[in-house]
Order: sequence, then C-alpha cells, then structure tokens
Amino acid sequence: MNSDLIFRNKKIRQNRPIIPNDKLYSIFENNGVFQICFRSRGCSNYLAGSCIMCDYGLGTNITKEELELAFDKALSESKQEIKILLLNAYGSILDTNEISEECFTALLEKLKKTNINRIIFETHYNTITEEKLKLIKEELNDKIICFELGFETSNEEIRTNNLLKKINNNKFKEIINLIHSYGMGVIVNLLVGIPFLTTKEQLEDALNSIEWCINNDVDEIDLFPINVKPYTLLKELYNSKEYDVISHWLLVEVLNRIPLKDLSKIYLAWYGNRELEYSADEHSIFPKSCELCKDNLMEFYSQFLSNDDIYYRKSLIDNLIKNIECDCYKKVLTKLK
Repeated sequence: MNSDLIFRNKKIRQNRPIIPNDKLYSIFENNGVFQICFRSRGCSNYLAGSCIMCDYGLGTNITKEELELAFDKALSESKQEIKILLLNAYGSILDTNEISEECFTALLEKLKKTNINRIIFETHYNTITEEKLKLIKEELNDKIICFELGFETSNEEIRTNNLLKKINNNKFKEIINLIHSYGMGVIVNLLVGIPFLTTKEQLEDALNSIEWCINNDVDEIDLFPINVKPYTLLKELYNSKEYDVISHWLLVEVLNRIPLKDLSKIYLAWYGNRELEYSADEHSIFPKSCELCKDNLMEFYSQFLSNDDIYYRKSLIDNLIKNIECDCYKKVLTKLK
C-alpha cells in the first residue's frame, strides 16, 4: 500500500471530532430493518489510515452497563415492526478492541430475549473465528444469523492501491465457507464508484465483483454508491478535483446489467437516504442527479428494496429508464463507450 497516502489519511482523520460520551448509540430504520450502531473507539482500519473513503465515527468504547442501556433505549425508538436487526460499532461488532467480550456476551443475552427472528452482525472478515461462531450459534440457535462483511471489490489490486484496504480473497472465501458451515448467512458490501477508475472501469469492476460474490455463494450483496465523507482522504481528493461523485445513473446501469437470476440478491445502501452526524457545516456528498430525476430515483430505490422478486425489480429498472425526463442517463452512457 502507498505509505504516503496512508500518512495523509491518518493526518486528515486527526481532525475528526470525537463522538460525545453521552451518545451511546445511533439508529437507522428502513423497510423493516433496524440498525443499532454502538459507540466505540473506531474501526481498526480507520485508525491505521486504511480505507480512503470510510468514516463511521470515532469515540470511546462503551461499558457493559452502557451497552445494555443503549440496546433497550434504541429498540424503544423503533417506529416500525422490526423484521431484521442490524448491529454494528464504528468498525466491527466482533472486534474486541471496539466491543469487549463482556459487552458482546451481554449483547447476546439481550438478543436471546427479543422476538426478532433475524440478526445481522456487521464486522470485518478477519474478526470472525470458529470460537465466536460457536458462541453465537449456542446462544442464538433459534434465530437466523447473518454477517455483513466489507469487501468493496473482488479485485485485490484495486482494493489495495485505490482504497488502501487489504483483504485476501482466498481467506475471504474461507470465511464465507466457515460461516456457512454453521448454518449462517453472508452479506457482502461492494462499492460503486471506486476512485482512480474511469466510469467504464467503475461499472466493470462492480459487475465483476457481483459475479465473484455470486460464484462464491454469497447470500446477499449490498451495493454502496460511494459517498464523499468529511475527514477522509477521498474528500481531499474531491476538493482537489481528483475525484468526482458518481451519477445515480451509474448505479442504475449496474442494476440494469446484472443477470435477471441474480437480482433478488441485490440490496442498496447509502444512496442518499441517510447521513452521519457532523457539525452544521460538514456533510457527506451523495451521488449526483438533476432536479428532474432526483425524486424518481429515490422512489425507485425505495420500491426496489421493498420487494426482491426478480421480475418486479427488472420491471422497475426498465420503467425508470424508459421514462427518463432528463439527459443524466445519456451522459453516463456516453462515458461508458
């Protein structure tokens, strides 16, 4: 990895405000999915200067008592029926440097007492061990368990050089198989809009990565169109015009080119429907659209996520493209030639 970029990344992150100690958690709720993010010291990769695009928070680790309180208070804020509970910290819920063993044991005790049937733990692949899988299986044997893993791209060279993130694909496959051996599911996060690639290369990389995941028995794929976040190297590259945010229509074109049989496995996240809490003058920069297509795109995403039937999803994509009222999609197609 480029040591100069890592140094720049770490220096930028020194300005990141610390999350206040009285903020034990944050929540996000959408289409029956309820997410609780517990305060923690921060992702190990983030602290090491890796991942030029990431920022999910920086704080102090919570205690067992604080976690128990946070869990109860967070659930009480839900405004919908919770079908899926997603749990994470600022990096990895299974990283003992963020969530202690004592805290995680307390969390499992809380989960056992809920009637929520499906639980997702978001964590880095290198935090998953057979010991932890056995513990979770024993404690939550009546629930459907999945692990959401950041992968970003199946291209190791792009991941290392463009994102400053180290993942060994063969080791990642082993973790997928290990999780499946315990009867649990695997959700993989992929990026759309990786820096230092052309628009055509961004599209091809996303499609190749989706194909890799399908071929390696990943259960679900979450597509993340890159948001440019404050206190990241990517924001600095954006400010210096070395990176530009992608068009929403690039994400649509990725969806348009996914084989029909695989559309039910695709989900979308951070497409402009949520924001991290920053100071009043700091905000994430979302994918681009014009005023004519913005509302239609947001409605499309919502409908796409509401139903995973492949024919329903394909018809949504076709109708969106057919009824375009602007030239945003045409501009993307021009860049793809």
